[in-house]
Amino acid sequence: MTGRATFGDFLQAAHHGLGAAGPPPGRGDVEEVSRSLLRVVTILGRYVQDMNTALTDMPSRTCLPLGTWDRARLQAREALTSSAGYLIQSAGRRTWPAAPSASPLARRLDDVATSMATGRDLLHTHFAPGPQGGRAHRSQWALTVTCEQVNRALLAEIGSLAQQAAHHGANVALSPVPGAPTNADRRRRLNAACQWLWVLSASVQTARRAEPVPAADRDLLAAIPVNALPPRPLLAGADTIPGLCNGVITTAERLRHLAWQSTQQPPGSPRLTVTSLRQAAETTTVTSHNCAILAAALATRTSHGAFPATSADLTAAAQAARQASGTWYQIARALRQVTTDTRGYVSPAAAEAHGLALWTGRLAYADPTWTLASGPTHPARPPQDLAPRPEDVPQVVAAVHHVCEALTLLTETEHGQLHAAAGAGRILVPTRTLPGDYDIPRPYGPAPPERTAPLLARYRDASQASRQATALTGRAAQATSAPSRALTTARTATQTTRPASPDTGRDQGAPGGQEQTHDTPGPLLHTLLRLGVTSPGLLARGADLDQASQRLLIDAASELPPTRKRPPAATLNTTAGSAALLNHALASGNPRATQLLRQPGQAERKAGREPEPEPEP
Repeated sequence: MTGRATFGDFLQAAHHGLGAAGPPPGRGDVEEVSRSLLRVVTILGRYVQDMNTALTDMPSRTCLPLGTWDRARLQAREALTSSAGYLIQSAGRRTWPAAPSASPLARRLDDVATSMATGRDLLHTHFAPGPQGGRAHRSQWALTVTCEQVNRALLAEIGSLAQQAAHHGANVALSPVPGAPTNADRRRRLNAACQWLWVLSASVQTARRAEPVPAADRDLLAAIPVNALPPRPLLAGADTIPGLCNGVITTAERLRHLAWQSTQQPPGSPRLTVTSLRQAAETTTVTSHNCAILAAALATRTSHGAFPATSADLTAAAQAARQASGTWYQIARALRQVTTDTRGYVSPAAAEAHGLALWTGRLAYADPTWTLASGPTHPARPPQDLAPRPEDVPQVVAAVHHVCEALTLLTETEHGQLHAAAGAGRILVPTRTLPGDYDIPRPYGPAPPERTAPLLARYRDASQASRQATALTGRAAQATSAPSRALTTARTATQTTRPASPDTGRDQGAPGGQEQTHDTPGPLLHTLLRLGVTSPGLLARGADLDQASQRLLIDAASELPPTRKRPPAATLNTTAGSAALLNHALASGNPRATQLLRQPGQAERKAGREPEPEPEP
């Protein structure tokens, strides 16, 4: 909506690169694919390491029970480390600068690595180096990036990408090209690396079956934007309802960004002025009133339309917005009775609040030339004109929702700034208004607590009303599937740490709502298809035998003795037949099949240790 890049843009590109059907492998594919797959595995490992930071900081002597997703994260790190170890040996000697890959699959894997690396850079724009080596938050979205719900959604996406990459890599490893060098050892190692990617996928699927990831959490992950101020929209070119809605949303996003940045300035900053406080209060009075008009119009529009259940929420939201507007009006009047030791400066957030009042007024009122000087006496835009068709309702709801979110953050920010300024003695009142026992030989003196307490109480009332309006418009956004519903998920995710349950939403496997899995034929069925067999009876018998062999391997894996001297994955791929059977069992996603590769307790022993060194692509 604001034109900013989001994490979902790069995630979708990665899924598209792995989901497209590729041409058959050509000469040199094994080495090139191994090198390109190593780049993908390395960047996925960095994602998992970001999620595992809290766990690796835990002392090894601390014996806390691991949750389902905690265990999946540890197993994912183990699988990626093992996969990278085989790929390093299979990729061969690297040259610098690296030559472009000739293999189409290798080029697609390179594009996937680039997309995921760029997506990780996007997430890191919300952080800065902390004073003691940690990470400091640079935006309100930083809380969302680090929350458990988003980490689970991200690990689910990593599992899906690993599954697709394993499918393509194993096809190359088990399909030698006639006339090309055999490279048997490299093929075995490439296949072993892909098997560990299937182990990762199985670990994630096990966690998802126990605690599903709601679709709302996947949407929230995709909606995380780059931490950059959106460009200011042009009011002159916005003469349609969609154009006005987009301008309102962009301006609200700009206000949220600037309001968050203003929290970083110290109480003694000369940029904290009564001029900014007054302008923010006066314009927010107008914006809250405009929101009340828009919410009331939407309530009327939906009462007999496609979303009748949202009418009550929108009516209550309009009432809450009117209450917030009245409280802000009282704040604006009270701020006329105080001043600060610096004046005249208007903060970027206060300036943007002025722009938001103008944008919401153009949307709320029928007059296309409405300005702040026009006042509230002009006729409001009729509900039918605001949303002529039922499919237009979600966009207007999203605009109101974004405004309410921005005003809620601005209210909390302004309250915090006023409280800090009062504590620093920067809120001043005329000396003549102070009691006689105040001996201050200056025209102005610090406001006593009895003068600042009522003003701070009004800010708290405005904050409460704004939060109520935000919650109600958020419910309307959920009911109408408005694009802004990710804001509600983000607010909920950063205020609670409860695990997701099956009732919180459907488990969505990949962007678009479908789990992207590959129905890979078993070794016997694959051989029959290559021979040109078309008889349904013979193909069905081959599929049954493949399933029987798969079940046999899985049952055998669950009964393996607890020895720590199992052969490494590469030795299990000595022949193409045994490798194909093992791949078929691992690709099933059955967690018992992973015991064919993992030593007993391997993931659990690594909990609390320092992270393994990360291979460079």
